Amino acid sequence: MGKKSKISIPQSGEEFTAEWFTEILQPKYGAAVLDVDQDVIGTGIGFVGEVHRCFLQWDASREDLPTSVIVKVPSKIPANRGLGEGLQLYEREVLAYSKLGNEMGLPLPIVYFTAMDDDPTPWLDKVIEFFFTYLPPKGVNWLTVKFLQLAGKNPNLRRYVLVLEDIDDARPPSQVAGGSLNDALLALTSLAKFHAHHWLKEASIGISPRIWSLDRLPKVWQASYLRNREEFVSRFGTLIGEEKLQILDQAQMEIPELLKPLGEPPWTLLHGDYRLDNIMYRPDGSIVVIDFQILSKGRPGWDVAYFITTALNPEHKIEEDTLLRHYHTVLCAEGVTDYSYDLLLEDVRLTKLLLAHRLVGGRDAFDTDLQDSDETFVDVLVKRVVSWI
Repeated sequence: MGKKSKISIPQSGEEFTAEWFTEILQPKYGAAVLDVDQDVIGTGIGFVGEVHRCFLQWDASREDLPTSVIVKVPSKIPANRGLGEGLQLYEREVLAYSKLGNEMGLPLPIVYFTAMDDDPTPWLDKVIEFFFTYLPPKGVNWLTVKFLQLAGKNPNLRRYVLVLEDIDDARPPSQVAGGSLNDALLALTSLAKFHAHHWLKEASIGISPRIWSLDRLPKVWQASYLRNREEFVSRFGTLIGEEKLQILDQAQMEIPELLKPLGEPPWTLLHGDYRLDNIMYRPDGSIVVIDFQILSKGRPGWDVAYFITTALNPEHKIEEDTLLRHYHTVLCAEGVTDYSYDLLLEDVRLTKLLLAHRLVGGRDAFDTDLQDSDETFVDVLVKRVVSWI
């Protein structure tokens, strides 16, 4: 079901009632939900949404009835909500499941229900694009901060909800601990098939004007870097070293030129956040991929480099060529003939530099605390990405 559904769009746990689940699931299963218990499994600092696991009691006893489901709604924290609205993360994920679905080209959880309100300001994208294109980076920085603040405090926020399969038999690898080489090879196989499935396919990009190209609005990248550089250097300057900081500062001046080739043909649909926390490994050797909030358009080397540098510990660096050749072999076997291995290597090299730059700019947006640790999630990623470069 999509955004035109007349069924209610609950936004908090107390609204996930037996009556609501019956309304959305009875047409499919011919049974009613009698009671609901739930756990919150994702919320707070660093989460742009809330993730609930809901346990369902039915008025029938059948193997096909799901005993638990996952429900995703936007965050209640204004800063997190502002980020989700400002980057159109919620809308993109609802559209990914509702409009692509079985055509995603990646193994997905079962989608039971999706809904969102209509966009009340469809004209706003063009206004933002105009200012973010023609203002200097300092002006873009000021406007970005104000926009995200207002987006999170708007009293008439859009509502979004996703109800998905609970993959309770899967092993979720730890992003912080890092994955194994076998995990990486399996994930890259699916990624190559995904990229090949959407290779230069306008219909995939056309599901929404919010499937942005990687090279869109480079001044936003520069503004984020300006806003966060001082704090980043105070924390990571010694680890990074002066030479690499100079490289990042040089990249800051060249962001439009660095991003441009990654938005040019041959392009494909990108997952945008293809990392271990968004991949679940099942006992039968298959995987399920989740979180489609950053779908975008660009060269496939972006997803590949993003996965390798964030998922694996540096000791796997000696296997990088094996990983890249494996991905490229699968991509070619799926019918892609216009993306050479040398071009993949160049795009991966470029992406590593841009990822390091992005980590500086993303400190205020994605600084998630790790449980029982003085480090943050970004601390771990910075150390890992720097080690891979």
